[in-house]
Amino acid sequence: MAALSAAPSRSLLAAFLPIARASLLPQRPSGSIINRIPSFSQLRSSILPAALLPIPGILDALWEGILKAVPKKKTSHMKKRHRQMAGKGLKDVTALNKCSACGQLKRAHVLCPYCVQSIKRWFGTNFQTKEATEQKRIQRLDEINEQLKAQGKEPMSAQTMKDKTEKK
Repeated sequence: MAALSAAPSRSLLAAFLPIARASLLPQRPSGSIINRIPSFSQLRSSILPAALLPIPGILDALWEGILKAVPKKKTSHMKKRHRQMAGKGLKDVTALNKCSACGQLKRAHVLCPYCVQSIKRWFGTNFQTKEATEQKRIQRLDEINEQLKAQGKEPMSAQTMKDKTEKK
């Protein structure tokens, strides 16, 4: 600790702080105005930043290590995302409840997907019951079969009709 509290040497200040060096050096009083104008060498040493001045031998290895602390290649997107997402993986779903309408398992505070699907189907059929939609399908099948008989083709079965409507 005692060594740290000592004043820095002039050579260290000369290397790292050229402006401080100029203030520490004694000023020569002179009467001539030409002698008061700083010479170019003094201006150059005060203008250059401390990083461009020669570094003492003790700090040379340390300074080189700092200058070389640069990645050799760009980090790939995958490696960067792996590093950023570490510890943020998917978590197990623990908040599961039974749907009060259909009894299926669903997430808490979320609509039951099975009930939502049946509501969408109900809206799609203009609020008709399953029986009414089934009767409509059978009537449509009979109409198509009559048209096919009139054209001299083989009539469709109910399963073939169902397969064709499901593809659409």
